[in-house]
Amino acid sequence: MLPPRNPRSFKRFGALVGSALALIFGATFALTAPPTNLTVCVLLGLVGLAWLSTRADTWQRGALFGLFFGAGANLVALRFVPDVITRFTSLPTAVALLAWTLLSFAQGLSWAFAGALGAELRRRGVPAFLALSAAVYAGFFAPALFPWTPAGGLSTWPLVVQAADVIGERGVALFVTMACALVANAIVSKEKATRLKLAGAAGAIVAVLLVYGVVAEARVKEARAHAKKVKIALVQPSTEAKTRWDPAAAVVIADRLHGLTRAAENRGAELVVWPEAAFPYVLNHSARTSPPAFTSRTVLAPGLHGPVVVGIGLQKDATSSTNSAMVARGDGSLSAPYDKRHLLAFGEHVPFAEEIPWMKKTFARGVGIVPGAEAVGLVAGDVRAGILICYEDNLPEAGREAMSTKPNVLLNLTNDAWFAGSAEGELHLRLSVLRAIETRRDLARAVNLGPTSHVDAAGHVLARYDAPFPKALDVEVALLETPPTLFTRLGDYPVMALLAGACMMHIWRARARARGES
Repeated sequence: MLPPRNPRSFKRFGALVGSALALIFGATFALTAPPTNLTVCVLLGLVGLAWLSTRADTWQRGALFGLFFGAGANLVALRFVPDVITRFTSLPTAVALLAWTLLSFAQGLSWAFAGALGAELRRRGVPAFLALSAAVYAGFFAPALFPWTPAGGLSTWPLVVQAADVIGERGVALFVTMACALVANAIVSKEKATRLKLAGAAGAIVAVLLVYGVVAEARVKEARAHAKKVKIALVQPSTEAKTRWDPAAAVVIADRLHGLTRAAENRGAELVVWPEAAFPYVLNHSARTSPPAFTSRTVLAPGLHGPVVVGIGLQKDATSSTNSAMVARGDGSLSAPYDKRHLLAFGEHVPFAEEIPWMKKTFARGVGIVPGAEAVGLVAGDVRAGILICYEDNLPEAGREAMSTKPNVLLNLTNDAWFAGSAEGELHLRLSVLRAIETRRDLARAVNLGPTSHVDAAGHVLARYDAPFPKALDVEVALLETPPTLFTRLGDYPVMALLAGACMMHIWRARARARGES
């Protein structure tokens, strides 16, 4: 006779199998990232997660499955991290691999929260497809070092994500997740009628997204056709990460920037854009004129007429500086700067640095960078630019902040030298596409050692330059004066209200049924 099965060991085995499956589904989800570029895997991974979530009978089990799904996704998407750590810190490979693993699990915490919340919502009577999608949506508001959603993974299919101008990146991710959850629920349903109903609902969501996408793209195409165009040169100076901070290399860096700018102006560029922190000298934050032309520290060399949008570090006081952008003109004048508001963890600030001195010593670099206080638009002729520095073009909040300055184009200044040769630059570009769609503004990106590019207001990459050699990419950008989009005006609040209302309605109905049965 076989011994009776131990219930406790069976639960542990179930958790182990569920966690392993979650890890696999998460890794599948992230195969949309280069070099695999399998965009459909976003949908396959979400279907797998939704199927697995129906097996999570407690919030703890839901949290566990969500954590491993998020970890699997980030282990694949962020596989460039160990190389970056070993190149730019003194940490050995083993520690870099450990840091990559810990970072992936840390980024998976938002999915753990989603898994726990989804299980709890189901327990309270919310349908499984709505519980999961609402919980995943809520998880997208958690802070992350490298934030990305299913909508970002689908940005290579621009038609699918056009609704971001109404509901934002998170809203598109919500409805994509809901469609996948409906498919998963249809798969596990035992009743044919229910399966057809769930599959039909999933198809309806996809159809609405696609139809809206067709209409929206046509509207953007017409608006761009009638908009004023301006020729912009996006400089990729190919400055190595460590070279940029070498004082002895400053003159060479400045000369290269000036040479690329001069050549671009000779080709007819009406505006030149330098990448993040491209100018190798630090000026005072209050400076409104460039150092004299006869010094090596002048922003624009003699013969350059400008305007040039300059990525620059500015000194605020003895202990703090800003990562900024400003307009430099041929007469030596400088505009008021835009100071980056959303700082990058471990790149510009070190979390818990004061509490953990080792982290500050390992990751901190130079004078402490402080965030800017407000959005500042930069004006150069007909161009009114909303500025996004580095990862700000991955954040819906930053896009809305930039639009508060009423720009007719968005400019992104980025230094991807830290990740040169990795998939990070492509991932960064794909996520930035959502800012162009949300705001319905062309997005021009000057990226040092990354994909310098022009994204139109419908999310199509019209031009790009990827080679690791100095060049200025010439693009013709549409200056769009269309009214602010619904997402720009209202943000995520309408979707949040609808989701909260739908969940509360189901919870109330479940309680009413329970009272009636009792």
